[in-house]
Amino acid sequence: MVAIARASAPALRQTTAAASPTLREGSKGAAVVTLQNKLKAAGFNPGAADGSFGPKTEAAVKAFQRARGLAADGIVGPKTWSALNATASAGGSGPTLRLGAKGEPVRALQQRLNVLGFNSGTADGSFGPKTEAAVKAFQQSRGLAADGVVGPKTWDKLGIKVQGNVSTGNTGSGGRVVTGYVNGSPRKISLAAIPNGKEMRSDAAAAFNRMYAAAKSAGITLKVNSGFRSMAEQQALYRAYQNGTGNLAAKPGYSNHQGGIAVDINVGGTGTATYRWLANNAKNFGFVRTVPSEPWHWEFRP
Repeated sequence: MVAIARASAPALRQTTAAASPTLREGSKGAAVVTLQNKLKAAGFNPGAADGSFGPKTEAAVKAFQRARGLAADGIVGPKTWSALNATASAGGSGPTLRLGAKGEPVRALQQRLNVLGFNSGTADGSFGPKTEAAVKAFQQSRGLAADGVVGPKTWDKLGIKVQGNVSTGNTGSGGRVVTGYVNGSPRKISLAAIPNGKEMRSDAAAAFNRMYAAAKSAGITLKVNSGFRSMAEQQALYRAYQNGTGNLAAKPGYSNHQGGIAVDINVGGTGTATYRWLANNAKNFGFVRTVPSEPWHWEFRP
């Protein structure tokens, strides 16, 4: 019995190694297909899952490695496989959604589909024909019944968690429902906490918290100066701007801070390590710089 046990351990290690071989540009085969599917599930687009490790797959691997605080060499070794497997095992859950559904869970669904390369259109929280078509395409790509209904199996493959009307991604939680504003129109949004005592719309907060953790592992601390703003806060900033005692501020009701998707980060200028990290990595978490004159202003637009 002892001899059998000693013999089985190396065999197990060989089986594991065979299932997760070191891959790099030029690699081909079933392991590359597995890699490409795992990258897609994690929100990084390697192109078609065709089993050919080309430049687009390499770029997705590097982006994933940077986001997880790994050496971004484009080579998929034990550490990268481990991070990919941990991401895949997170799974997801949420309410059953179908054509006609509305609300924050639908918005979170649409944003996730768009990140994964399945075009659901604008993430407006309305489950229409385009979202249904994207769901069906996603389901088909993951070997699920392509019925367009988002149930437990589809949520699990999507890898995000949505509780009630609050999208939490795989980190953080939400719950405070407030009146936000998008292009002057009021709407109810759910908020969740981000560092420095600030808040963002729950799906944006989940993405920001993942980005914050990745930056931290790379030695960068993202200090938040401003997140969601109430109408009263925006009005005060706008008054200060108008009378010359404050910085540029959008008209109340028209700031993306009031929609919960904008965050101001203390970058200290475009020459700092913090800004360079954001410029290279923020897009991997759905954040982009949208105001040319404000290097500190980033918005969640997956």
